[in-house]
Amino acid sequence: MKTKVLFITLLASILIINCSQTSKDVTNEIVEANKVFAEFFNAHNGKAIGELYTENGRLFPANSPVIEGREAIGSFWNGVFGMGIDHATLTTVHVESYKNTAIEEGAYNLFDASNNKLDEGKYIIIWKNIDGKWHLDRDIFSSNIPLPAPQEEEPSSSENQDEEEK
Repeated sequence: MKTKVLFITLLASILIINCSQTSKDVTNEIVEANKVFAEFFNAHNGKAIGELYTENGRLFPANSPVIEGREAIGSFWNGVFGMGIDHATLTTVHVESYKNTAIEEGAYNLFDASNNKLDEGKYIIIWKNIDGKWHLDRDIFSSNIPLPAPQEEEPSSSENQDEEEK
């Protein structure tokens, strides 16, 4: 009986200690990692951006299949630059972490070369700390700008003729 009580007490102590451990605040580290991302983004260096992701990192852009792996992610970002997006700002809103993982909530703004804002939105990134360096592991973002209202289809010329004959 004493062994059972001792075992339960030990187990409860371990659970309490593990549950009460606070995670290290890594917000500043994530902000610094974002500065590197923005530096490569603003230099139009998709390949370097791709290297900031984990080996099997995944990017979840809107209206696109998932993009996986550093090379494919780098190619995606190079495609973004080809669409006339010149530079970006990133703002970390909130970071939570546990061990070697951090979850960041943030906001972004995208601009053309004339500094016209092309898009603004939000993102969630799951970061992994590998050998003391933070890497993007999962990256999803979406625009805050509403989609344009659908255009009404104009009747085809054959439909116009049918209407005129009636």
